[in-house]
Amino acid sequence: MKQYIKYSGLVLAFLIVAGSLAKAQDKTRKILVIGVDGIINTAIDYATTPGVDQLLVDASYSMNGYSGVPAYSTTGWATLLTGVGAQKHGVATNKSFAGNKFEAYPSVINRIKSVNKTAKVASVVRNEGINTLLNSNADFKFQYGSDQGVYDKSAELLKQADIGAVFLQFSSPAEVGEAVGYQLREARYVLAIQQIDKYVEQLRAAITSRATYASENWAIFLVSTHGGTESGAQLSNSVEEFNVPIILSGGDMDKKELIGTAIAARENNDNVLTFNHAQSGDKTYVRIPIANTALKGMNKFTIELWVKSGVNSSDPSIIGDKDWDSGGNPGFTLCRSGSTWKINIANTKRERYDIGSSKTLEDGNWHHMCVTFDKTKECIVYQDGEKVGESKLTYKAEDDMSSPFNYLCLAQEGTQTYSGGAPNWAGAMNEVRIWTDVLSPQTIKDYMYLRNIETSNHPNRASLNLYMKLDETRGTVIQDLSGKGNHGELIGPATERHPLYAIGLTDVAVNILSHLGIRVDGTWGLEGNSLKSNVPFRLFKVK
Repeated sequence: MKQYIKYSGLVLAFLIVAGSLAKAQDKTRKILVIGVDGIINTAIDYATTPGVDQLLVDASYSMNGYSGVPAYSTTGWATLLTGVGAQKHGVATNKSFAGNKFEAYPSVINRIKSVNKTAKVASVVRNEGINTLLNSNADFKFQYGSDQGVYDKSAELLKQADIGAVFLQFSSPAEVGEAVGYQLREARYVLAIQQIDKYVEQLRAAITSRATYASENWAIFLVSTHGGTESGAQLSNSVEEFNVPIILSGGDMDKKELIGTAIAARENNDNVLTFNHAQSGDKTYVRIPIANTALKGMNKFTIELWVKSGVNSSDPSIIGDKDWDSGGNPGFTLCRSGSTWKINIANTKRERYDIGSSKTLEDGNWHHMCVTFDKTKECIVYQDGEKVGESKLTYKAEDDMSSPFNYLCLAQEGTQTYSGGAPNWAGAMNEVRIWTDVLSPQTIKDYMYLRNIETSNHPNRASLNLYMKLDETRGTVIQDLSGKGNHGELIGPATERHPLYAIGLTDVAVNILSHLGIRVDGTWGLEGNSLKSNVPFRLFKVK
């Protein structure tokens, strides 16, 4: 009898939940997309934002989303609305949509209208180019010179019974940020953020007060198209500019804060590879065969990679091809040096140089490491795009820089046996690149944040001989995307793979379509991911 009551209760609970889900599915799906130019990633946590706080209760979100490079308003809007990055949609000029490829990668609004011609869609913007070039198929298009004008018209449109989707653009945070700097100690900038929050709160209230709200399934997306620097200068490729809040609230998305280290890596995403210290003592690293390649005994090179250091001791190799038991052994290593790092390099005559960075590496943050080497001239060390060490070199043209070992290793050195800081360097890596040429300081700074170098306009692409994105989600093969075929092998048991940025502007278009029940066609080439779980609800686990 107890079992009957128990399982009857479960069945009843299931029927109630199933009925609720069915009702939710029967509701008319609608969406409000609020794009804001110029909210930096720390602003929401700092400012007083009750309107945004309401959204977060029912949202999948990250305050550390990725807007893309270059981090311009026009580029951000193109990315948000097309679902692809700048290398596909072509918009890479500040305050211009020149070079766009919107015929190949149309706006999500045009995709909505192509599937559902009766859907009523509105676009209310500050930049008229969004309406004329991206959202031309919207039923209602308006452009205003102020955020207040955008708010007033959007609130009016949300009263229309037949409205299905409203896209709007606020720009005052960017306008203030350019004038006084994107800084939280600047009252004008914080007040601009708080004014946006008031608009968000009022627009949400306009939705919930609709006479038909009970029969509607609304999603509200709030995203920043770009952030900004403390000085207000537009660099287009700094972390402060492309690290932005992205909030997808309502609808059927999973409700959680998106943290890269806490979610599974996804195929074709910007992932990182983390090397840990295995409890077994086994070494964990990547080895790349270099025999008979341009990577062995390089006379000129630029090595660059992104790293986030873990807990280390002694002087393990971060990347290298030499026997690091002695700095005089031929070959090179970029290795730990106290809380910072250095390059050690020597020729076959055991003539060595040690050139270090003057800045810490072990502060819990991501850093760009870079070394340029021309054996008859100089070696320069860069960190985060800035020169931090250099030395003139006295090597001769005939000097041999070759290590006797035929592997270049990540988190180890050429022998694959180095035990200093055993069993291997610990930390995360992303975007490992080796060029058999000396990149200029400006090129390093301009391109250090750029992804997909293999399809970019990088001026030194012909000399790229190793390019590991480390995006793989499984297996032991680490792909070389340079086109030279220098693929690596993952060795050892102690690695993790996860997204570098859990969400980006390319994800927004996919989730707009998903919420509206429009299936994404693989031929569209969209680069985003849906945040809707494949399992809508689980009552209990069957053992």
